[in-house]
Amino acid sequence: MASNVNPTVRRRRLGMELRKLREDKGMTAEQVAERLLVSQSKISRLESGRRSISQRDVRDLCDVYEVEDRRLIDSLMQM
Repeated sequence: MASNVNPTVRRRRLGMELRKLREDKGMTAEQVAERLLVSQSKISRLESGRRSISQRDVRDLCDVYEVEDRRLIDSLMQM
């Protein structure tokens, strides 16, 4: 993704991608939050782009969603 794109737009795009991964896995935000020992509202804020997301959060979410495609993980980390 182009680096000149507004950071808010990038966060929202990343959040949409992460929400899709969660839904594809058939998990609720509550289930993910429980697995990561965070609040459900944190997951909601990450997915809506209302909160900045760290690379560690992206990595942990990819682990929970069992994402194995290295290119996809790298792409998400770059967002």
